[in-house]
Formats: sequence, structure tokens, C-alpha cells
Amino acid sequence: MNNDSAKINLIYIASTGRSGSTLLDMLLGSHSQIATAGEIQILPHEMIKNGVNQPCGCGQTVAECPFWHQVIEQVQPLAKPQPQIHYFREQHNTSHTLRYKHLLEFHYKNILESQQDVIDIYGKNNYQLFEKFLDITEQFTQVKPTWIVDASKDPYRLLWLVKSDLFNIKVLHLVKNPKAFAYSMTRRILNNENYHGQAYKLTIQKTVSWLIHNYLIRKIAQNYLSSSDYLLVNYEKLASEPQKTFQEVLNLIGCQSESNFEQEFKSNTIHTIAGNPMRYKPRKIILDEAWKNSFPFWYQKTVDLIAYFSKAKYGY
Repeated sequence: MNNDSAKINLIYIASTGRSGSTLLDMLLGSHSQIATAGEIQILPHEMIKNGVNQPCGCGQTVAECPFWHQVIEQVQPLAKPQPQIHYFREQHNTSHTLRYKHLLEFHYKNILESQQDVIDIYGKNNYQLFEKFLDITEQFTQVKPTWIVDASKDPYRLLWLVKSDLFNIKVLHLVKNPKAFAYSMTRRILNNENYHGQAYKLTIQKTVSWLIHNYLIRKIAQNYLSSSDYLLVNYEKLASEPQKTFQEVLNLIGCQSESNFEQEFKSNTIHTIAGNPMRYKPRKIILDEAWKNSFPFWYQKTVDLIAYFSKAKYGY
């Protein structure tokens, strides 16, 4: 698509899971010019399960939500040609860090270009969904947003959306301290002494996943994006200095700041797919650093060792 005026303005949150993407998504959704669709690639799984997995951001199930009912009825995502919008999300709660079939696409443009016909179909399917999302948002709010947010996080999805050339994409690369991330992924089993071996193994696996995931996002930024379309955002900075950090995000997008966003970011009825359960709880923005006291010393040292050569690239 050469006509830039026909492109949809898309903010893509790229990150690992449990890195603050829901918080950033909600802050973006509080702005009058921005509407967030949440983890939109999960929508087909909500349709398959009849919307019983996670509520929409408005609190209703996706099956009951009048907003998503209209979107689904008019777009019919599961009737689209392959690859459909959940191509990189085979299951509702599962995605793959390593997709060997697609890894070389991050490094060699000629390999990616050989997939252009498939990418074009994928991009068109997503374009039609986002276009209808914006139209129905305007029907519900009487205001058509300038930007839409996709908080799907997945780097493979991001690369294909970029190469579809149907979107004006701004990428927010959200990164969490690798020790905090590894702790968030293992804390449920850390308190059980019988599972410490399993927790330690999982710590190693998730740290490697952190490295790979963030590396792939960086490669997209280096090979396929301009510096004006990419921003590295640290979760710790976002949670401890939300106003300052969010202003940097708005500067990238080209939106003016609005007052009281920190107090009002949960008060709006937002139609979002999936995300952290914090979306439904009346909590303030608080920096979660429980890992410092609860993550065993040798676990932390293991994470430091594995991420030693990479963490400085992300501000750690």
C-alpha cells in the first residue's frame, strides 16, 4: 500500500508476558485519541470458546459484549482466508518463543520478501478487523480515535504487520528486569519446597525466553523500523514514573498529554481482549519489586549470569 493516508495508525506493544503490558495498554486507552483492542490476536480463541476465557475490558464476556458482537458479526475473523489473525497464537494462553520456520525472517529481508503473498493476506485480515474496530468505536463513543493499540506482544506478529505495509506502526518495546520477569513466572511454585527443582529449571527456561523474545523485537527495530517508530520502555520506569514515561510514549506517537490520566486510566469502559486481571481491580500504579526479597539468591545469580551480556542493552 503506497497511499499513507489509507494506512491505519497502529501502536504495537511488544514484550514478554507479565512485563506490564496491561498497565501500558490501559494508560494508552485512557487517552481520548487512542482506542485499545488489547491482545486482539486472541479474539478467534474467544470466539471458539464462546467468550468464556476472559472478560472484555468492559467486564462482560466477549460473547455477551455488544461491542465485540458487532465486530465479529461484521468481520467474521474465522471465515477469513489463511493465515487468519491468530496465526501466531495457536492456543488461547500459549505462544511459541522459538518459531524456527520464521527466525531467519528477522535477519534476511529476501527471505521475508519470499513470504510476501502470505503476509499480504495476513495483513489484510488484520486491517479489516482494525478498520471495523475503529468504526464501531466511533459508533459507541461518537469519536473516531486517531490511533489503535494492539497489545499482542508477539514479535512474529509484529514483523508481519510491519511488512504488510498497511499500517503506520509505532512500536513500544516494553521490557522488565529479567530477575523480576523470571520471578513472576516461577513464584507460584517457589513456596513449595517439593517443587524447588522445577522452579529452578523454569527460571532458566524463562530467562532464555526473555533473551530471545527481546532480541527478536530489537532485530525488528534495527532492520525494519526507523528510530522515530520505536521506543524502549522499562516497566520499572513506567511504574515508578508513570507521568514522565507516558509523556515519552505520547511524544513518539505525536499526541498531546491530557490531565488526570493516572487517576482516570481505569475509569473508562474499554473494549479490550485478554490481559492481566489487574484490568478489573481498583488498584493504583505501584512498582512491584517483590522479587528482591522473595526470589532466592542463587536464582537471581543464575538469571544475572544467563542475561549478563544482554541486560545492559535494555537498561539493566
